[in-house]
Amino acid sequence: MAVVSRRARSWWYVLAVPAALAAAAAGALGARPDVAPQSESHRAPAASAAADPVPPATAPAADVRYAATQVLIRDCMQRRGFRYWPVPRQPVPELREFPYVLDDVSYARRYGYGGALERRLQEAMAADPNTRYVRELPPERGAAAVRAVNGDPGEPDALRATLPAGGVLRRSSHSCTSEAERQLYRDLPGWYRVTRITDNLAGLRVGRVLADPRYADGVAAWRRCMRAAGHDVADPASARASAPEPASGSVTPGEIRLAAAEATCATRTGFGRLARRLDAEHRRALDRRFHTEVAERLRLEAAALPRARAVLATG
Repeated sequence: MAVVSRRARSWWYVLAVPAALAAAAAGALGARPDVAPQSESHRAPAASAAADPVPPATAPAADVRYAATQVLIRDCMQRRGFRYWPVPRQPVPELREFPYVLDDVSYARRYGYGGALERRLQEAMAADPNTRYVRELPPERGAAAVRAVNGDPGEPDALRATLPAGGVLRRSSHSCTSEAERQLYRDLPGWYRVTRITDNLAGLRVGRVLADPRYADGVAAWRRCMRAAGHDVADPASARASAPEPASGSVTPGEIRLAAAEATCATRTGFGRLARRLDAEHRRALDRRFHTEVAERLRLEAAALPRARAVLATG
C-alpha cells in the first residue's frame, strides 16, 4: 500500500556517492581498448556538477557532517593520486518522499508525484563529475580509483554490521570513505555498525505502519473519497503506479490532477494525519527497542560536529 519510495535513488547522493565510482569503473573496464582516454590532468568537470564543500552557517548538523566527509574523501583521494569532487547531499532539494500517502496539496499541484523532479535527480547523477572522471581513466587506473574510495569489503578486517531485518553488511576499513569517517567519528567500527542498524529501522518502521489495522482503516476512508472524486484506485501505491512517467522535464496535467486528488482526500479524511501519527508511534517503539544503537549514534554525531566544522574551516 505504500507510495513508491524514491529513497534508493536519493540515497545515491546521501550515502553511496562512492558507489557511483564503482559503477563508472565497471563501464570503463568494459570500454573499447582502442579508445585513448584523456590524461588525468585534463580539465575539471563543470563546476555546476560539483557541490560547494562549505554549507551555510545555518545549515543543519547533518549537512555539516556530510560536507566535511566529502572534503575528507577528496583529500584522501588526492593523497592516493586521484581526483574527487564533492557532490551535493540533496541535488534536487524540492524532491520529497511520501512513504504512505501524498498529503501536501500545494506540492501535488506543483510537482504531481515528483516524476519530473526524479528526472532531474537522474540527470544530476549522470552528470556527476566523479563518474565521468573514472570513465575517462584507463581501465586499470579506473579500477584503482574505485579501490581507493571503496576498498575491498572482503578483506579480513572489514567493517561489519548485522541488520535488524537480517543480513550482514560489510565495508572496507581502509578505503577513503572509511578514512574520512574515522577522522570525524573516531570509532569507525562502532559508527559503521550503529548507522547501518539505525538506517535500517526506517524500512522496518514503514512495514509496521503498513501492517497496522488502523492504517488499513485509513486507506478505506481515503479510497471512498478518491472514488467520489472520480478515481477508482485501491490505495496510494495504485494511484502512483497509474501516473505515467513524464516524457519531458515537466509534469503532465493528468499527474497533477491525480496527485492533487490524492492529497486532497488524504487531508479531508485525516488519512495523512493518521499515517504520520502511526509513523511516529512505531518510530518510538523501534527507538526503544534499539535504544543503545540510537543513543550511540547521537553521541558519535554530536562529538563529530566540532571536528566537521574544523574540517570545513580549513578545507
